[in-house]
Amino acid sequence: MSSQSSPAGALPGFPKPMCYLAAADLPRALERCRMLLDKLLQHEDGWVFAKPVDTYELGLRDYHSIIAEPMDLGTVSRRLELRRYPNLLCFAKDVRRTFSNAMTYNNKGDDVYESAAKLSRIFESGWASILAALPSPSPVAMRRARLKDELPRLPVDLQGKAVVIMNDIGGWIQEVDGRVEVDFDKADEATLDKLEWLLALATMRKEAGALDNQI
Repeated sequence: MSSQSSPAGALPGFPKPMCYLAAADLPRALERCRMLLDKLLQHEDGWVFAKPVDTYELGLRDYHSIIAEPMDLGTVSRRLELRRYPNLLCFAKDVRRTFSNAMTYNNKGDDVYESAAKLSRIFESGWASILAALPSPSPVAMRRARLKDELPRLPVDLQGKAVVIMNDIGGWIQEVDGRVEVDFDKADEATLDKLEWLLALATMRKEAGALDNQI
């Protein structure tokens, strides 16, 4: 089960509350991300991370055995242009992966390592400014964000009940490759109450199962 239009949000234990944005706010926030990315690329060391690592040209035969998920700022830039990032956390994750990969593969003191550390500090400073400028999510938005994250973890029978609830308000979209697409923006507070009851039921089941195992 996934949301069609609500970006990832956060409650206690979630990444960043301010990374949940209404659809109308996302383009402006991503534009600020673009400005920060341009700053990184235009830095004197930015060229090092502007393209995927050419492991063949550089003779880095062990690179892919050490780095499981390669990333570079050029790829981040293209994803921004194509609006591939549904929320800000996805953007930040890719930028951070670019630098963490470089610092994982190279040794501290190496030029590439030090360049990555320098640009990482610049990014984190700019990222903090972006987060500080974001509007705070409403309580309803935070509830929707929590449900978007937790409903896919429900047992199948409870997911079916969630589909029925969303279908009643026209929030059920379609099933794609075994995943139900849901538009949580259509969920009012009464609907959220019903969905949160399913989460509570799942928790009670889990606790009851744990108790049975102890007896």
